[in-house]
Amino acid sequence: MPDLICIDFWNTLVRATSNGEIRRKVRHDALARLAVAYDKTITEQMVQEANKLASERFDEIWYGQQRTPTTIELVQIIMDHLNLQPSREELQDLVIAYQDSLMAGPPETVAGIHDALGKLSRMAPLAIISDTMYSPGRVLRAFLQEKGLGQFLSFYVFSDETGVSKPHPKAYHTALEYAKADPARSWHIGDIQKTDILGAKGVGMKAILFTGLSDKDRNENTADYVCDTWDEVVDVFRLKSEV
Repeated sequence: MPDLICIDFWNTLVRATSNGEIRRKVRHDALARLAVAYDKTITEQMVQEANKLASERFDEIWYGQQRTPTTIELVQIIMDHLNLQPSREELQDLVIAYQDSLMAGPPETVAGIHDALGKLSRMAPLAIISDTMYSPGRVLRAFLQEKGLGQFLSFYVFSDETGVSKPHPKAYHTALEYAKADPARSWHIGDIQKTDILGAKGVGMKAILFTGLSDKDRNENTADYVCDTWDEVVDVFRLKSEV
């Protein structure tokens, strides 16, 4: 049996784009309220441009520095582009609105995940290893509890809390140390080759590329297995336990 099974969040447990329009509206409304307070008018195009800049900067840091910018860093990029200079208290309120937008527009969980995590948790401790953007680990934990998935999870590793993002070895070593697990007997499941799979293999873990929601890396990856559904993921561990 495995020592530990680690799992990505976005596009592995949940569909990243689902209810995104609700989350964007929550963030837009918070920006609009702030702009009104300063007698400024912000258009939808201005907000889209600001969000695009923040997303581009996020990707630069995520891939280039192996960390994820904090919510306040991203919000500050947006403030600068919109030429808004809120007070410290106003900025903090805006940051919280951005962070909590996930709970207002919660992403859909992938089919079969509740049953799959229940089965896997009886085989090994489960850990989340997730890179975060606007919503930090605090919010993702609350989401997982609200969806009834937290009961199956023993450990959490979020990039806003560790200061590193996948594929940095610390992301995986943190989970392994929590569980006192042997990397050679541990697994990671995720949807991105250059973060999830590369990082896991780099520290000696086995890896499953999950393609049920995003299959862009299906044809070029270094994963031990490629699975389209969570039933297939469970079968991998069931078959290995029977060997």
